[in-house]
Amino acid sequence: MRHWVWVVIAALLPVPVWANPFVSLPVMPSGEVSVAGKSIIVLDDGDYVLPLFSPDSRHLAFSRVIHEGTVELNEILVLDLKTLKVKTLLDSRSSREFAVYKSFVSGFVWTSATTLKASISDGDVNGVDLVFDAVAGSLIEKKPISFDDETARKKAASAPDLAAAFPAIPPLVLENALFNGYKIGEMKFIVQKNYWQQDNHVWYLDAGRKATVKLVEIPDTWIYSLRGAFALDKDFVLFMAYQREAYLVRYRDGRLDLLYRFPVKYYQQTAMRVEYATGNQVAFQISTGPSYERRENYFFVYDRKGLKKVWDIVPFYDLDANNSGKLLGVSSWNGDKRNLVVKELKLSR
Repeated sequence: MRHWVWVVIAALLPVPVWANPFVSLPVMPSGEVSVAGKSIIVLDDGDYVLPLFSPDSRHLAFSRVIHEGTVELNEILVLDLKTLKVKTLLDSRSSREFAVYKSFVSGFVWTSATTLKASISDGDVNGVDLVFDAVAGSLIEKKPISFDDETARKKAASAPDLAAAFPAIPPLVLENALFNGYKIGEMKFIVQKNYWQQDNHVWYLDAGRKATVKLVEIPDTWIYSLRGAFALDKDFVLFMAYQREAYLVRYRDGRLDLLYRFPVKYYQQTAMRVEYATGNQVAFQISTGPSYERRENYFFVYDRKGLKKVWDIVPFYDLDANNSGKLLGVSSWNGDKRNLVVKELKLSR
């Protein structure tokens, strides 16, 4: 819906009420840092994606993209960071079993220090969860999944019963907001409703205090424009995107500051992912487009002094930091393929 007010300046002129809330904000100064740590291993003999450290940082799971004719297949591999040996958990021949149009890893989850779950898509609407013993290199479980059913399951699981805390928000609206929102603390969330006949503003929900705070007023057309959020002390850092532009915004004591502005390919395919967080610092990755396109992501560090961009690992496709923030696994572009580099994560100006 578009809203208009009318003012008289020799004639009646329409003035849009809901303008871009960030376009008039000056960009705050930001710094740059580099990754000064040494490289531990470089794999440059394939096309490697989706690095993910195990909880104890002993192993790194990743996928290798292979094309057989017109069919894309994914192998699943794991690197032992103590011996620096790579073990194949799923080869391309086994991957073909799960392909309709193609077979690719849609995501990894370490369920324990040695147990890896890989979700495989068939390139259509179905797939399979494969559970591996990463040390033994053996398949433990294979379970077919429907990604439509999986979305419904995750939606229900992500929406704790908070209706009593927020009686003014209809239950289905609250469920959708929490599913698409971001948990930033114990019973604390930053959300956008993204629901018919509801506003699309960005809200802070504190279930413990039964409090709601409107952080940003945004246009009705900016549906699903909240792409990520985290908190550090009293600061809320929001990742907002619409059409071909994205914004990192800080909310502090009722004031909005624009930290960074950059172009994106399609805003509903962008995302923020926190890689590690301490009491003094948050490191996070910004995905600028869908995983199936040639995208170049950003890596930032935010602390009490402000925002810093990590500049010396670009252009990269994806990365993961271990839980302690001491190791970094980077899938970086080398021509039309992606190398995998594991480095010590030491930031230096």
